[in-house]
Amino acid sequence: MKPLLFKVPTIDDRSFRIEQDRMPHFYGHLHFHPEVQLTLIQEGEGTLIVGDKIDRFAPGDVLMLGPNLPHVLRSDPDYYQPESTRQSVAVSVLFRPEQLEAGVLNLPETLHLRQLLTESQHGVRLRSSDNPALTSQLENLPGQRPFDQLLTLLHVLDELATQPDREVLSVTAYVQPQRPDDHRRLERVFSYILEQYHTQITLDDVANIASLTPGAFCRFFRQHTRKTFSTLLNEVRIEHACRHLRESKQSISQTAYVCGFTNLSNFNRQFKTITGLSPSDYIRRYNS
Repeated sequence: MKPLLFKVPTIDDRSFRIEQDRMPHFYGHLHFHPEVQLTLIQEGEGTLIVGDKIDRFAPGDVLMLGPNLPHVLRSDPDYYQPESTRQSVAVSVLFRPEQLEAGVLNLPETLHLRQLLTESQHGVRLRSSDNPALTSQLENLPGQRPFDQLLTLLHVLDELATQPDREVLSVTAYVQPQRPDDHRRLERVFSYILEQYHTQITLDDVANIASLTPGAFCRFFRQHTRKTFSTLLNEVRIEHACRHLRESKQSISQTAYVCGFTNLSNFNRQFKTITGLSPSDYIRRYNS
């Protein structure tokens, strides 16, 4: 099992790297890297985990993820099926913040961009469906010459920094574990939960995955995620339940069962706690 640290290839004569990804599904393991990542999701849907935030990602999402902030874009299960023809497509810019901060972001005119970098330590999202100009700028980046790419990157950062509807994702900035073993434990636990959320997962199960006693695992998990294990598991299950309620014709009770709940009243209670709505109210709001 590889540790969480993700090595981004560098280019000696460039201060940033542009990547175009087209694949059956996105990289599905919780990871981090020292670069800031600015990503436009062009195709693909699934579960987004950024720090302590669990949500959906979808086409049109623009994400800005700060240095060493653990994150994963876990594509929906149907993307992993052998017969699937679905694609996950994104364009990303990765850069070391200190390189821009030592240069162009050291000017008084770019104070708001430095503030945006601070926000990125929590993760930032803007849904660009109502901002086609921003989407177009990011989509055009790979075909531009390096100088124009730099100008476009600054334009995009300026757009993000001045959008009042941008969303800060994680409540707390992430402090990365100091020991490689802790990285591996977190990655194993998150991967297991994302793959097995629909089954009956016990505290003993995840403690064994982390190679810890149940008591030690509870302390470890809260220290590194600011959540209890049961809270995170419920959030993952409810996130998938929301997708089921929007996209399938299954009843509320069927949805609860396929998302790992064995008690309907508990499902209803957890759903309202996490979303602020009952399942039936959620369906009515989505279909209105």
